[in-house]
Amino acid sequence: MLFTFSEDVKGELCQLEINSVEEAKSEISGYLKARGIITKTSSDVFINLEVGFIPAARRIMNLLSTIGVDKKRLTMIKNKLKRKRVQIFIPISILEKLEISPIEIPNYIFEDISFFAGFLRGVFVASGSLTDPVKSYHFEIVSYSEDLLGLIDEQLSEILGVKGRIVKLNYNFRYYLKKSRDIIEVLYFMGAQRAADKMEKIVSSREIKGDFNRSMNFLSANAKKVGESNARQIKVIRKIMDKYGIDVLPEELKNIALARIENEDLSLSDLGKLFDPPLSKTMVYNRFKKIFKIYENLELNNWSDEK
Repeated sequence: MLFTFSEDVKGELCQLEINSVEEAKSEISGYLKARGIITKTSSDVFINLEVGFIPAARRIMNLLSTIGVDKKRLTMIKNKLKRKRVQIFIPISILEKLEISPIEIPNYIFEDISFFAGFLRGVFVASGSLTDPVKSYHFEIVSYSEDLLGLIDEQLSEILGVKGRIVKLNYNFRYYLKKSRDIIEVLYFMGAQRAADKMEKIVSSREIKGDFNRSMNFLSANAKKVGESNARQIKVIRKIMDKYGIDVLPEELKNIALARIENEDLSLSDLGKLFDPPLSKTMVYNRFKKIFKIYENLELNNWSDEK
């Protein structure tokens, strides 16, 4: 089965080592806050966690096992119509004993960066997505709670200097990032090292290609400008030679004019290097201005004589 880039990222996050009970509780809180729904039956009250990614369901089961929950007390149901959808039913009495609230976000999550990283990991795997960076840069988390997304934005801004946007989406809200470097920072923060490295290579390659294209466009435009300028200089010099003779020019202007005729493709800077001592670009430019001025005066005087 082929996975999307987003699923690959989630798969990597679901394989991360669980370092402590507190970190496991933080991640579980992320899942609960993102996808937890209170469900009542005739015999008990459950938290229904529905995830669209089977490795995420296994991750939730392992996290609960890490904090001491007997897996036999949990119920996992696969959706027959949508194969990737999995529901996990957790008795609310279990969460109460573990002091894990399906509604409130524990304060300790904000006391340690690793705990918040775990919490964000749970939220993202449960209700986030990421486009393939080959196509575009877009990271998002969808939630019914604007306050939750605002809190995530505030923490990421404080910890990583990353600032996202929150917009209304039908009955939900969407928090998203568009800057490639911000997305990479968040991936590293959550623990998706492999995905972050892959995206960084794609972004770097695209930036290098963009810089190259910009340089080529600049060189092309500059070459066109130089070519047009050279053609104008040669045209004026040939008119002077054919109509008035090159000797109408002073010696220093005659020399630069002949150098141009013999070196049609050289820029002003390179043309100046042919002389001893070398002439600066400005000096060469000023001499051509004088040649143009002389040509204009010759044409004006010639027109007056004919009249």
